Amino acid sequence: MTGCTAAGAKEQPSGGSLRVVVIGDSLSTGLGTSADEAWPALLKSVPLLNNRTLQVANAAENGSGYLVTGERGDTFRDEVQAAVGPDTDVVVFFGSDNDEGTDPAALRAAAASTFAAATAAAPKAVLVAVGPLSGSDEPDPELAGVRDSAAAAAQDMEVPFVDPIADQWLAGRADVLLGPDREHPSVAGQELLRDKMRAILNYAMQG
Repeated sequence: MTGCTAAGAKEQPSGGSLRVVVIGDSLSTGLGTSADEAWPALLKSVPLLNNRTLQVANAAENGSGYLVTGERGDTFRDEVQAAVGPDTDVVVFFGSDNDEGTDPAALRAAAASTFAAATAAAPKAVLVAVGPLSGSDEPDPELAGVRDSAAAAAQDMEVPFVDPIADQWLAGRADVLLGPDREHPSVAGQELLRDKMRAILNYAMQG
């Protein structure tokens, strides 16, 4: 998969249910659309490889990040502690542009600590980190810095990392894929994220 390293992927058996926990921010809660139209909810109705069905627990919180607390006072690590358990098969981290303006070294350490907490809570789970989304093909330096810190932490912890900016997920279609605020996905954007995340989960399942 483009932008995703193989390190950290673990073989998953065929058949049965795949228990997925989503750790993220408002890109995953459905802000701008609705929770039912957000990509974690849409994932439940798409087929996966190996005849797996999906059970998706969406722990994302508006405004949160690896360092920054969200509207309920939680960071990504808090989301992990609340939602990830021994029966979790995959933990998907997505974001976060909310960490813009934070110290790069502190952000890298916080992300690494968050990944470690997920592994401690679910030793057999596959972890996948997805960087922040950008409506511009050339993101501002602060957003690129957030991406770089998260990517460095993922490399440190041997967690596969996917870079929506480098992989051009929006590819000049931000006017269609983002809502009026030019930040949060539109209905079409949520459907794109569903398809991207389905591919990521299929990759994780293959080991």
